[in-house]
Amino acid sequence: MSSEASFAQQPMTFLQDVMDGAGVELVLFFVAFFMHFAIFSKYGILSRTKSKPAEKVSSSSSTDGGNTLARSLSSLVNEAADVKINLKLKGNENLSTVKDMVAAAGPEIELQIVQVAVRKQRLDVLRRFFASYPSTISNVSQAALLKRLVRKGLTQEAIACLQTVQTPKPFLFNAVLEVLAEKKDFDGVKQVIARATEANAVDTNSRNALIKVLAAHGKVDQAKQALKDLQEAGFQPNQASFNPILDVLVKSDLEQSWALLSEMKACGLKPINSTCSILLKGIQKGSKDRHVERVLKTMDERDNSELDEGLLGSLCEALTRSGHVHQMISYLNKLRQGGNALQVRCAHTIGCIIRAYGAAEDLDTVWATWREMKRSHVQPTRITLGCMVEALASNNDAEGAYEIIREALADPQTSALVNAVMYSSVLKSLGHQKRFDRVWTVYEEMVREKVQFSVTTYNALLDVCARSGEIGRAEPLLKDMTEQGIRPNIITYGTVIKAYCSANRLNQAFAVLEEMKKIELRPDEVTYNTLLDGCARYGLFERGLEALADMRQAGVPPSNYTLSVLAKLANRSKKPQKAFELIEELKNEFGLRLNMHVYNNLVHAAICLGDMAKAQEVFAEMLMEKIRPDGRTYMLLLRFCISQKSPAAAAALLRSAAGLAPKAEKQQHPWKSHGQDGLVPALLKALQVSASVAAAPRRGASALQDDVVHEIFDFLVRSPEKIEREQVSDLLWEVQAAMPGLRLDRR
Repeated sequence: MSSEASFAQQPMTFLQDVMDGAGVELVLFFVAFFMHFAIFSKYGILSRTKSKPAEKVSSSSSTDGGNTLARSLSSLVNEAADVKINLKLKGNENLSTVKDMVAAAGPEIELQIVQVAVRKQRLDVLRRFFASYPSTISNVSQAALLKRLVRKGLTQEAIACLQTVQTPKPFLFNAVLEVLAEKKDFDGVKQVIARATEANAVDTNSRNALIKVLAAHGKVDQAKQALKDLQEAGFQPNQASFNPILDVLVKSDLEQSWALLSEMKACGLKPINSTCSILLKGIQKGSKDRHVERVLKTMDERDNSELDEGLLGSLCEALTRSGHVHQMISYLNKLRQGGNALQVRCAHTIGCIIRAYGAAEDLDTVWATWREMKRSHVQPTRITLGCMVEALASNNDAEGAYEIIREALADPQTSALVNAVMYSSVLKSLGHQKRFDRVWTVYEEMVREKVQFSVTTYNALLDVCARSGEIGRAEPLLKDMTEQGIRPNIITYGTVIKAYCSANRLNQAFAVLEEMKKIELRPDEVTYNTLLDGCARYGLFERGLEALADMRQAGVPPSNYTLSVLAKLANRSKKPQKAFELIEELKNEFGLRLNMHVYNNLVHAAICLGDMAKAQEVFAEMLMEKIRPDGRTYMLLLRFCISQKSPAAAAALLRSAAGLAPKAEKQQHPWKSHGQDGLVPALLKALQVSASVAAAPRRGASALQDDVVHEIFDFLVRSPEKIEREQVSDLLWEVQAAMPGLRLDRR
C-alpha cells in the first residue's frame, strides 16, 4: 500500500508520525490555529452571535465627521431660537443619518441652514455643511445648491459658501454667475467676477456671464468691449460669448448682426443650434428674401449638422410668421432629399409644420404629416389639433376639418382638446364657401353638445350673417352672447356693421359706430373700411366721405386697403376722377406706398374715364414701383383695348403678360409696323426697364384667365386691317410657349 493511501485510510497513524517527527510544539500550533478559526473567523461562533453590535460599532467608528456635522447643526439650531429649523438632532448622528434628516425636512431646509449660518456668522457650520455633499458628485451638488440660493435672492449667502472652499473651481463661481445673468443682475455679476478674480477662478464662461448681462441691459457697445477684453486676457471665446450680443442685434441692426457673425467665424467658431435660433428671431413680416436665404445658408454651416426639433420648430414658426412659406417648404424638402428623415416626436413642432404646409396650400403634405404623427403614436396637443383644423379649413376643406374634430371627440384621450376656436375655423370656411345651411347645421350640433362658445365663435357666426344677408339671425346671436356673459369686442361690432352694410341698412351700420364710441370702444381701421365698403357698394359717395372724415378725426391712419376702397367708392359713384384726387392726397399725407390692388382700382378709374393714355400711365407707374401686376390688372387693360379698338396696345400688353422679353430693335413685333402707337412713352420705358416684374402670375386665382387671352386673340384675328394673320399666329405660338398652362385653340 502506498503512503498516500495510508494517509487517507489511517489519519491517526499519520498524526502520530508527525508528532513523533516534529515535536509537540508543532502539534500545539495547529490546534491553536483551528481553535482561533472556529471562534473568531467570519464563519465562527462570535460572528453568528454578535454580528449586529459589531456592525454598529464599525459604523460609529467610521463617522466621526458625521458626528461633528451633527453637533455643529445641533448647536446652530439651538442658537437660532428665533428661527424654527425643522431638524431634531441629538448631536451624535452619523453623516448618513444627518443627510436623511435634511432630505426628509424638504428642499427649503438647506437654504435655511445656509441663511442662518451666515446670519449668525457660524462659518464653521457653513463650511462643514457645504462640504458634506457626497464626494463622488460633490462639485455638481454644490453648484446646484449655489444656483438655488441665487434664485431665491440669497446671493450673499452663495458667496459666503464659496468663501468656505479653500480652492474653489471656476465652475462653482460660474454656477452663481449663470443665474445672476439670467436675472439680469449686473451688480451681482460684477461682484462675483471680482471674487472669482481674487480666487484665480475666472474662465471664459465667467466672462460670458458679464457679456450676457450687459447685452440683456441693451449695453451692446459695452458687451462688445467685454468680448474684446476676454480675448485680450488670453481666453478663447465660444459661441456663448457671441450669442447674447447677436440676440440684441438681430432685433435692431441686421447688418451689425451679420458682421458679428463673421467675427465669430473668424475665431474658428461655427454657428450652433442656439445661434441659428437667434437668427430666426430676426425674421419678421417684411423681412427680405435675401435675408431669409442668408439665415438658411447659415443653418447649413452649423457645427452640428443634425437639426434638432427645437430648431426645426423655430424655423417653421419664423418662416410661417414672416410669410416666407415657400422658402421653408424648399428647405424642408432639401433636408429630406439630403437623407434627413425628419423623425419629429414633438407635437408642437408637428403643429408648426402642418401650419406651414397649410399656408403653402399643400394639403397632401398636411395630411401626410398628420398620418405620420398618428403612426408614430405622438399624442397631439390642443395647438397641434388646432393647426390641423385651421390648415384644412383655410384651404376650403371644411369637411375634412370637421372630420378631424369628430375623430378627436370620439377618442377619450383627445376629446378634451376640442374647443370652440376649432369649430370657428370650420364655420368661417363654410361661410367663405357660401354653404350657409351647413353653417347652421354645425352650429346646432355645437349647441346640442354644449360646446363652450367664445367671442370668436359668435364673430364667425355673425360674419356668416353678413355674407348671407341673413341679418335676422344676427340679433338672436347677440342676445345669446349677452346671456352667456360674453362681452362683444371690436371685431363683433365690426362684423355687425358689415352685416348691416350687406343688407343695405347703412343708417343702422352708422348707428353701431356711434354706439361703439359711447362705450369707449375705439373703432379701428377695419371698422371704418367696412363702412366705406358699404358706401361704395351702393355708390353713396358723400356718406363715404363722412366716414373718411370721421376716421381721420379719430386719428385712425388709412392703409392701402382704405385707398383701394376709396377708389372703388369713387368709381361706383361715377366720380372716377375723385379716385385719383383722394388717393394722391392720402398717399402724400400718410407716406403710403401703393400696392397692386390700389393700382388696379386706379386703372379701373381711368377706364371709367375712357382715358387709354391715363390707364397706361397708371400701369407704367405700377411697374416702375416694382409692383407686380396680377390677372385682374391685365384683364382690365386688355378688355379696355378691345373696347377702344386698339389691337397694337392689346398685342403689346399680352406679350408683357406672358413675360416675353422685348425683342431687338431690328425684329418686327406685331405692333412694330404701326410705330408702336398703341403704347404711351411712359409704358414703353417701363416695359423696357421692368420687364421681369411685368409678367402675370402663371397659376392660382390671381393668374391671367384663359378666356381673357382667348378674347384678345379673337379680337386680333378680327382686325385684319391692323395686324397680319401671320403675325397673330407667331404671337400665339410665343404666348403658348411662355404660358404652357393656357388652353387655346391654335387654329
